[in-house]
Amino acid sequence: MLGFTLSEEQLAIQKLAREFTEKEIKPVAIKFEKDEEGELAEGVFKKLAEVGILGLPIPKEYGGSDGSNVECSVVLEELAAGCGGISTAIGASWFGQTPIMMAATTEQRQRWLPPLTKDGNLCCMAMTEPAGGSDIENPHMHSKTIRTIVRTDGDDYVVNGTKIWPSNSTNSCLYTVVATVKPELGDEGSCIIIIPDGTPGLSFGKPIKKMGMDADSNSEIFFDNVKLPKENLLGKVGDGAKLLQRTLIYNRAGAGAIATGIARGAFELALKYAKERITTGKPLIQHEIISALFADMATEIDAARLLYLRAAWFNAQRGLANMAWSTMAKVYASDIAMRVTTNAVQVMGSYGYSREVGVEKYMRDAKIMQIYIGANELIRQVIGETL
Repeated sequence: MLGFTLSEEQLAIQKLAREFTEKEIKPVAIKFEKDEEGELAEGVFKKLAEVGILGLPIPKEYGGSDGSNVECSVVLEELAAGCGGISTAIGASWFGQTPIMMAATTEQRQRWLPPLTKDGNLCCMAMTEPAGGSDIENPHMHSKTIRTIVRTDGDDYVVNGTKIWPSNSTNSCLYTVVATVKPELGDEGSCIIIIPDGTPGLSFGKPIKKMGMDADSNSEIFFDNVKLPKENLLGKVGDGAKLLQRTLIYNRAGAGAIATGIARGAFELALKYAKERITTGKPLIQHEIISALFADMATEIDAARLLYLRAAWFNAQRGLANMAWSTMAKVYASDIAMRVTTNAVQVMGSYGYSREVGVEKYMRDAKIMQIYIGANELIRQVIGETL
């Protein structure tokens, strides 16, 4: 990325993601709500692996494409323009991979990263807990609300606790778990440990039915005396809080990109409708009040895109990753997504409200963007503290 222009390679990746979305996601987007077994979404994830998108951020030596935060964010916008749930599942998988790429040893990378580039294999970032909510992302809480406990048992670790709401909760091959050895130690006791699917003691609650994001699987995750070798710990005890905060920098930029894509998808459907719908003898878009509304939506979408691209570009430069800018991108873009999708439904009237058309799906998907990876009310404080 140079200035405001994507490089030829980045434009090629964007084109690949856009064409994939048009061909593989948009035709089935409104069907995910009835895809209770997740088979339709799983098929999309496998195709994303086949075209190289699933492993985009993973280093080339482990089978990926070594994509930076810029390429990943651009792809997430394109996928979200087709379906917020698919884009969220992919972004969440990358979320879970980020601490591995930051802190894993060479042996750990060789073991865990290659499978995440193929067969539709996803990663789950198991972070939020039933009693803690956004506290786990709040640096001022110093990890004291974490109740997923890791204790030493000879040459092994044993994990006990419960997580809730993580994306890809029941369909991942790997779980990146934020935990602590002792809550009273605060950040000094925090840690991140990797749990492969199928490990004894790892189980799941029933799928959580939600307002939107149906292609993204959510449920409780239970750790009941899950025994793991000590080499499954990332870094050392005390590194967990720092790793999580660094990870959030990259993935809040991604959340901004997803929100931008959701807004754009709704905008494009509504704009097509407004150009074709005739009222009082002329297309709806030619009415001044409607034209001005679309002008505002287009401006807001472009502004959201520029915010996430700024954050992603700096995140891709060594030593320049910026929490405030990533958080600005997430907050602004998610607020815009809610406003744009609501306006798109309003412009399309009863057609917008109909599930057969699909614009109301964007509105339902948009809402969670203001809540996850830090509720906007909380993370606005992150921005304010930098001023």
